[in-house]
Amino acid sequence: MFKFIILTCLIIKTHSWTWDDYPSPRGPNYSKCRVSKPAHVCDPDGMLTDQQRKEIGELVEDFKEKTKRPKGKFQCWRDGLRLVVALAKNKIGPEGTSTGTTGLCENSGWITSDIGKCETDVQGIELNVDGFRYCYQIRLLISLNKDEFERLNKSENPQLKNKDYFGALKNYIGNLRMLYIHRLSVFESHDSFNEDNLKSTTTHSDFGD
Repeated sequence: MFKFIILTCLIIKTHSWTWDDYPSPRGPNYSKCRVSKPAHVCDPDGMLTDQQRKEIGELVEDFKEKTKRPKGKFQCWRDGLRLVVALAKNKIGPEGTSTGTTGLCENSGWITSDIGKCETDVQGIELNVDGFRYCYQIRLLISLNKDEFERLNKSENPQLKNKDYFGALKNYIGNLRMLYIHRLSVFESHDSFNEDNLKSTTTHSDFGD
């Protein structure tokens, strides 16, 4: 029994990533993410098929297009919100971090460090076999709240139990996009909001709330 426990732990460790070694789909070794060109999706454990991964990549790029507000007050609203997606069978380390959030939005291999650019505004998704984790780093206060992310996660539990990772991720992205479009529309309709009370950055991830 003791040997079995040790073997199980070794298997889990072998298939676990930390943010120090998890590949970046934006870097020179993007092929480790099982993508054919630089992207914003990484799936080194092969949780999706090649075709499914391609479709998710298209949805991720479409997310930015669909969240653009051409008549928005602020440049970052007009540019749209960047979505980044990391898949791994087990939660990406380090250990001891919040179970509901991910450190993806703090990873320099994925996110630009130039705070003057709207590309620093990101919404992150980490998908593991046991559910979704999220993060965001958004300068304009349009981010969703914890309850909304929990509902998104819970709604995909049936598909995750059936190991339909593609279906669960596709639905999650679609529902997340609709929530942000609604949130942006609400902000646009209120003239009382101005740049002074919207210019601060909101961050929520493993490393900061």
